[in-house]
Amino acid sequence: MNADYRKIVYRIAVADECERIREALLSFYYPEELLNVSYIDENGHSPTGPTEQDIQYALSFVAQGLAALAIDEEHGFIVGVSIARPVGSGTADEQLSAAGSTDVCRKRAEMVKVFAHLERTGDVCGRFRTRRSYHVFVLAVDPRFRRRSVGQKLMEFQLARGKSLRFRLVSADFSNEQAARIGARLEMRCVAALALDQYRNPAGERVFEARGADNIVSTYARYV
Repeated sequence: MNADYRKIVYRIAVADECERIREALLSFYYPEELLNVSYIDENGHSPTGPTEQDIQYALSFVAQGLAALAIDEEHGFIVGVSIARPVGSGTADEQLSAAGSTDVCRKRAEMVKVFAHLERTGDVCGRFRTRRSYHVFVLAVDPRFRRRSVGQKLMEFQLARGKSLRFRLVSADFSNEQAARIGARLEMRCVAALALDQYRNPAGERVFEARGADNIVSTYARYV
């Protein structure tokens, strides 16, 4: 059957699906994720593969019920993934502390510093006067199933999920223009935007170099 006519179901992932989610992320999330593919290592090289620490961090929220899946009902495979985490007023400091750990590899540390920068500049909890936010940091769709509103439906699902978990606010980091348009369509407000080519880490080093049309990492938020 043509992918355009397959039925897609949306649901919360369960813990024993971590390996399937890993495969999906490696297939259609990390190869396009802006920070992952734009990172420059100490030698000026651009390793495109994600670190195991990135993968494990994302998967750690599956067991907490914070990962949403889009499933091709006919064949049962994952065609979309969205993962969220709770954030609060102290999240940026916690991230910077984690990035400074000797156990964290350089690539993971530099990505965490970017998200800490966005947390501080966006200040979603302070701006919206709430103690915490349900923060979506992964939104990915299999290329074969794009232009079918799968990404938007995943975000709608996460907005509802955040509300059901008694969050007053849902926020998200988007690293491509299409995802940002989804946020705007869902009446989320852009509260921070970072041009990755202009970003320097706290030591003043340039550690990312965007090579495609997408160069902006943005944070959006709305009440639910």
